[in-house]
Amino acid sequence: MALLVVVVSISFFSCQSKKSPVSEGKTPSLADSVVRVTATIQYPDLQRPWLKKTPFTRAGLGTVIEGGRLLVTADMVAHSTYIELEKPEDGPKCTAVIESLDEECNLAVIKPADKSFLKGAVPLKLGMDITAGTKLDILQLEQNGSPALSPATVTTVAVLPYPADGAAYLTYRTATVIPQREDSFVIPALDQGKLAGLVMRYDPKTQSADIIPSPLIERFLKESAKQGYHGLARAGLLWEELRGSTLRQWLGAGKEHSGVYVTWVEPDGPAEKAGLRKGDLLLNAADQAIDGEGNYLDPMYGKIMFSNLASLKSAPGDLMEITYFRSSGEGRGSTANTALQLEGSRLSSEISPSRLTGDSVPYTFIGGLLFQELSRSYLKEWGGDWRREAPQNLVYLDAFQHELPRDRGHLVILSSLFPSAQTVGFQDLGKRVVQSINGMEIHRLTDISEAVKHPIKGFHKIILEGSVGPIYLDASTCDAEEQQIRQHYGIPLTSQPSR
Repeated sequence: MALLVVVVSISFFSCQSKKSPVSEGKTPSLADSVVRVTATIQYPDLQRPWLKKTPFTRAGLGTVIEGGRLLVTADMVAHSTYIELEKPEDGPKCTAVIESLDEECNLAVIKPADKSFLKGAVPLKLGMDITAGTKLDILQLEQNGSPALSPATVTTVAVLPYPADGAAYLTYRTATVIPQREDSFVIPALDQGKLAGLVMRYDPKTQSADIIPSPLIERFLKESAKQGYHGLARAGLLWEELRGSTLRQWLGAGKEHSGVYVTWVEPDGPAEKAGLRKGDLLLNAADQAIDGEGNYLDPMYGKIMFSNLASLKSAPGDLMEITYFRSSGEGRGSTANTALQLEGSRLSSEISPSRLTGDSVPYTFIGGLLFQELSRSYLKEWGGDWRREAPQNLVYLDAFQHELPRDRGHLVILSSLFPSAQTVGFQDLGKRVVQSINGMEIHRLTDISEAVKHPIKGFHKIILEGSVGPIYLDASTCDAEEQQIRQHYGIPLTSQPSR
């Protein structure tokens, strides 16, 4: 589904103060609960990590919530360099800053730099009793600031994919027609004047919109207010559906065992700490039976994927009771119970991280060789068809990173080779994983800083993956070559020393 994206130009204004229409005795309207938001976005350039890509803008509506704050989607403001707010009717403008942001559940809270900017605004309460068949209103603004409502009907309530790779949360899928407007990148959905959710994507061909639901918003607001927030609760495992009798027989499970098959447990994650392992059959979570498709019976929504029990029904730190069937090893053929303590996201545990965690990309040089760590974001530099267009050795490692040794750390790659006297003939060796430098195994970028302190007989010996010969560099000339390359290409000194 395509996001509603409109590129607009913006001007840079200082905060301005005007009397609010509400404070002047005007009857509050829906326009008093939203603010126009324009964000200037600038992503890091992972092919040239010392640079950033060309900036662009996104325009949407921020929904006023308690505490003088605004609720938007994370992809509205993630990697923003400037956020501007504008009131719908009288036009005061102000800058804003991000208070909290979670790209996985695609939600963010922003605050005006001027605390008085939202004086007189009407915060929206959450509408929670929404099921399939509920009638909603999609709120937009006319050019003059008047509210414009488009009817929508909730057709499905289910756990569906979110924009972030690997993320899936509760979603309201609706049937609706949303007119294109300048500030329609993110817009609120209302249930009888209460906030039902935020529209995160709309497909004009099918006339359907996916809405981040109010229960997820409520959980995000509650958890993100806590110190050390690292995402909503999760169990730290991957699973597949259990269908057909053949797999059930292979696992040694009986017909009475219905559940899902665990394919991976996060090292030192909640599931592993609780004793679960690959091959176990999950039968029950939080006193809810799990069927062969991974669903439990929710009293409000019906069949919903059981991950909802962690992300919405629980908080990081809560205990979740699990019943499982052990299919192999010690205890094979037995059913047991355990309690796992849910945790937030741990991107640091991913060998190839699924998304950026900041606005800069670490890198380092040895002479004319540029090194950085493999990530999903790096592979996406090859475009929408990156799984076919990006270097296949790296795509494979990213896709099957769960099969790599648990102590692998990150994957450092030789991402680029700049022309120099020592790199002649090495141009075909780029986009490969670095195994060792000067006999030291490389598990993260910072390992290079230590490895280059110990040249072998005056040379740096770099071993790459695959059946290619080592790269030897004269250690005595690497610093001079690096400086020449930096000057020629305008590359600043990295904050992380490579020596």
